[in-house]
Amino acid sequence: MKTSNYIFVMLLTLLSGNAAAQQSISGIISDKKGKPVICANIYFEGSYGGTISDSTGHFELISDLTGEQVFTISFIGFETYMRILDLTGKDTILSIILKDEVSEINEVVFTAGLFSASDEKKSATLSSYDIASTASAVGDIYGAYATMPGSQKVGEEGMLFVRGGEGYETKTYMDGMLVQSPYFSSMPDVPTRGRFSPLLFSETLFSTGGYSAEYGHALSSIVDLSTNGLETEDKASVAVMSVGANASWAKRWEKSSLAVTGLYANSTLTHKLFKPYVDWTKAPVLGDGMLMFRQQIGENGLLKSFGSFNSMSMRMNYDNFEAGTMDDMKLDNLNFYTNTSYTDQLSEKWLIRTGVAYSRDSENINYVGVPVTTVTTGASMKLTLANLVSENFKTRFGGDFNRGWYSQTVTTDSTIRMELVDNQPSLFVETECKISKTIALRTGIRAEHSSLLQSLALLPRISAAYKTGTYSQFSFAWGKYRQKPENEYLQFAPALSPERADHYILNFQYRKHRRTFRVEGYLKYYDELVKFTSRYSPVAADYNNNGYGRAQGIDLFWRDSESLRGSDYWISYSYLNTSRDYQDYPESAAPSFASVHNLSLVYKRFFERLKTLCGITYSFASGRPYNDMNTAEFMTGKTKPYNDISLNITYLTTLYNRDCIIHLNITNLLGFNNVFGYNYAGVPNENGVYASQAIVPTTGTMAVLMFMISL
Repeated sequence: MKTSNYIFVMLLTLLSGNAAAQQSISGIISDKKGKPVICANIYFEGSYGGTISDSTGHFELISDLTGEQVFTISFIGFETYMRILDLTGKDTILSIILKDEVSEINEVVFTAGLFSASDEKKSATLSSYDIASTASAVGDIYGAYATMPGSQKVGEEGMLFVRGGEGYETKTYMDGMLVQSPYFSSMPDVPTRGRFSPLLFSETLFSTGGYSAEYGHALSSIVDLSTNGLETEDKASVAVMSVGANASWAKRWEKSSLAVTGLYANSTLTHKLFKPYVDWTKAPVLGDGMLMFRQQIGENGLLKSFGSFNSMSMRMNYDNFEAGTMDDMKLDNLNFYTNTSYTDQLSEKWLIRTGVAYSRDSENINYVGVPVTTVTTGASMKLTLANLVSENFKTRFGGDFNRGWYSQTVTTDSTIRMELVDNQPSLFVETECKISKTIALRTGIRAEHSSLLQSLALLPRISAAYKTGTYSQFSFAWGKYRQKPENEYLQFAPALSPERADHYILNFQYRKHRRTFRVEGYLKYYDELVKFTSRYSPVAADYNNNGYGRAQGIDLFWRDSESLRGSDYWISYSYLNTSRDYQDYPESAAPSFASVHNLSLVYKRFFERLKTLCGITYSFASGRPYNDMNTAEFMTGKTKPYNDISLNITYLTTLYNRDCIIHLNITNLLGFNNVFGYNYAGVPNENGVYASQAIVPTTGTMAVLMFMISL
């Protein structure tokens, strides 16, 4: 339910002009063949003011800055253009030719299973702007990556389900360290979203499989978030939204900076305007605060400290259709997370990255007067060293230590408390070798130990890439992965073994200027998945690791910022064939979250004369399987296909010589009646029929309106 203004800050930074204009910087941007570069980002370093090029490559940037300023143009597929302009109040006309990225022509890179969002990394598939401005995501990192191939549309959860894997099989890292609770707490069948804004990060990596030996504790996927460096300037902004208010402030000193944000969100007004399908007795309310401090140390060192705190509360009448009652359910959640990291270049050939993190998440769910309090605490330490042996050979090695505490307390006539403590030390080493200009090989191994499970594993991983032409290459990845079972099982059966998966991935990518095509085939084998006789059974003997599974499929991705005049779009499609025998399944079957076909179309266009950005996202998923309790066959039911169209419109203007934006985001624009599955009663009625209830979205069409002004 968290809707923040982070996306709008980015749009303002990239697109808005300045009303107190004294001079114009305009011109044409083209590539070396003379073709116009559309939607290139144009701005002055350290300034809010910016714009983008139109369908002819033309741009005009109005500014009241004076003196020498760093004029910058960036776009994926080209080297960043930087030039110092002496602004004296006179209009300037430029003709700029962007150069192809060196990596696009000369370098072979590893792409199997990897999507990167960055404004700086040459091999990036998306930019951070793309992540923030995707209409269906509403500023959520995980929502944006849900439009990438390999992800599943699981609308009642909100987490990332990747290539036949459960949501818990995707792990999040921040500055290299594991994040214990990356999502907000939520009620049953009410989707969650990520706790962190995409604008906090200079780069995000989404790996659908085959990730390197540096990452562990994840069966299917990882999201690695790299926080921003020093703030570019002093700035502040205030936003008023239909769901709350947000304020941010940043201060820059010579070698340090401090940024603070605060958010209050309340869904009461939204629920009055758009009737929810949930009987809320207290609309979701969120308070959120963030602090980010940066300190440059020496010539290359950077110390980064990040802290966030949020409090959420909501209450509903839960439809207990089996009993025919509306049961009172209340949720309160407090979360604290802090992360401090340090990076430096020790010498010409040695790099270091180290850090510590701590988190505490307290969730209290009170159901019909019975409180259940769950506290999850985590502490992490990590050290990574990289040695650049030569231009074509480098090695990385290091280790991390994760300590987790988990406790759950249930209070009825008596108090029942269950606790777990686990220490997970890990070591890894990885080498990367460019055998030639067209062939690269990466090999690594990771060692993981769990004190709770008393298990030690050696997990080898290999990636290779072969460049077939100037703009095309093949990549391959294979690796072994494992993950500790969920705490809800371990609290009753702490002797369970880790769940395991093997990944096989073959990838082909063609990328030239503003067009990218990827096709990727994969095969995953699961083993030692947790099975149980009945969920929440307190008997340890009811749990075992006899489960197994398989997932295979093909992912397609096409992005084109060139063919359609003034437009940028991408299409992703995934085909998934998967089955599992796990949990309380009596036999192997496709799990309830798995759709065979998933399709996303994301389209964006900036109308420069109108100072308006429009974006639209269409999402489709074929029907998901469910177990109809009134038939003899298992998991043969099928929901109707999922459809969604989301739209956002951002208008850039000024008020009292201050940059402003008005933003409207509409989800499920056409009001599709989606169904995610069905809940069934545990026992049949007097007619021998198991009653059922459809799992549907919490709302139909919903809109969020926001006004923001920079101070």
